[in-house]
Amino acid sequence: MSAPLATPIPLTTEDQRRTRRPRVLLTGQLVFGENALTVGCVIRDLTENGARLKLSGPAVLPAQLTLIEMATGKAHACEVSWRRLPEIGVRFVSSQDLETVRTTPALERLRRLWLDARPR
Repeated sequence: MSAPLATPIPLTTEDQRRTRRPRVLLTGQLVFGENALTVGCVIRDLTENGARLKLSGPAVLPAQLTLIEMATGKAHACEVSWRRLPEIGVRFVSSQDLETVRTTPALERLRRLWLDARPR
């Protein structure tokens, strides 16, 4: 009787992460394109390096976009790491606090989007 062949087990998304993502339930806005198009989302997992997002509806998204955390006013320049619609994973490239930033027209536009859409 021969020994069974070992079959490698594929890594799950959880196994591939550098850090474990704590579960959260936060409202977010994805912003992309020269016209600052927006798509609503729910932030499901969040670390300082990235997030798992659930989109509010079908959307064709580019590889680079900005995520605004509506509760905190943080804006994260992101790269999409994976897509399993309606969810996507993003890696943060840089982050800004929209509460205090007023340095460039692009950041000021993000700040206005946040101020107009945040809960009051």
